[in-house]
Order: sequence, then C-alpha cells, then structure tokens
Amino acid sequence: MPTAGSQLAGTSTDVAAVVDPGSAPAGDASRTTLSQLFREHNRMLVAFLIGRLHSVHEAREVAQEAYVRLLQLKQPGTPNMLRAYLFKTATHLAIDRLRHRAVQRSHQGAELLRGLAGDRGGGDPAVQLEAREQSLQLLGFLEELPGKCRQVFDLHRIQELTQPEVGARLGLSDRMVRRYVTYAMVYCRLRLDGWNADQARHEVSL
Repeated sequence: MPTAGSQLAGTSTDVAAVVDPGSAPAGDASRTTLSQLFREHNRMLVAFLIGRLHSVHEAREVAQEAYVRLLQLKQPGTPNMLRAYLFKTATHLAIDRLRHRAVQRSHQGAELLRGLAGDRGGGDPAVQLEAREQSLQLLGFLEELPGKCRQVFDLHRIQELTQPEVGARLGLSDRMVRRYVTYAMVYCRLRLDGWNADQARHEVSL
C-alpha cells in the first residue's frame, strides 16, 4: 500500500512537469520564480488541499490546475504575491470541487432512494407524488438506523466510497461494512413495506 509520503512524492513529480521551464507554456511570469515556488511550497499546498478535499487524487489535480493558472499570469508580481495567489486560487478551485461533489451526492442520494422505493415516476402526477412521499419516508427510516450503520451506508452508497475505503476510514473489516450496508438496505425495505421499527430491527439484527 502506498504511504502518504509516497503519494505526495508522486504529486511533486506530476506538478513539476507543469512548472518545468522547458515543458509548460507560460505568459510573462518568470518560470524560475514559479519553479522556486513549487519547490518551497508544493508539499504544503497539496497537504492543505488533502485536508480540504479528503482525496489525494483530487488534491493533486487541483494543485496542478492552480499552477497552470499561475503560469498564465501576465504580471505575476513578487514571490510573496505569487504564493498568496497560488493558495487563494487553489482554495477557490477546491471549493468548486466540493460544491460539485455535493451536487453529485444529492443526485446519487435521490437515485438511491428511488431505487429502494421502486422507481414509479412515469408521467402520472399522482404516482410522482407518492414516490416523493416514499422518498421522504426513506430519509426518516435512514435516521432510525444505528449511528455506525448510517455512517457506513452514507459513505458507501451515497458518497460512493469502496468497502475497503469505508473500512479503513472507520476501522471496520470488510465483512462488517457489508453487514452494515445489507442491514440498512433490508431495514429500509421492510419499513417501507409496513413493518414497524421493532419488527424490522428484530428481523435484520446485526
């Protein structure tokens, strides 16, 4: 398994290609200054972005895009100004990523709820209304789940982390992650079918 240090080392190689004076186009910005900026601040920048995005891959992409934008500056200013601009740009790019991610998760959550309820949307307003009501019910049923189970379900089925990723984040085995996900799915299905909370818990006890 790659360590965090090796992942950041890989980041340095990737982004170095962007700021390398011989490999990347630039405006009037001094490539020498940008290369120095990269050497002195890249690890800090990527670590900062990992803290924001919780993803090494996305942090690397955002860092690279921030350097590209720096290269396009016509009047780059002093090294201190460039550093401030670099981190400000990276912050804005990270915020954009988080917003996009939130929209995606919202859509994925809606799709998941429709899947549990049975997608009966069609064009009939009455059917669509019933489907929306069931979606609201399902949101309530998810809140009835034990805290750890709800957290696993959210990470795996809504945020789309793999089971090993969920297990690593929460300190659980793959087997326990699968059990929590199955519990949540079956519990919500039973509740939707009219079982009360105690009956559903008894039927699908962990």
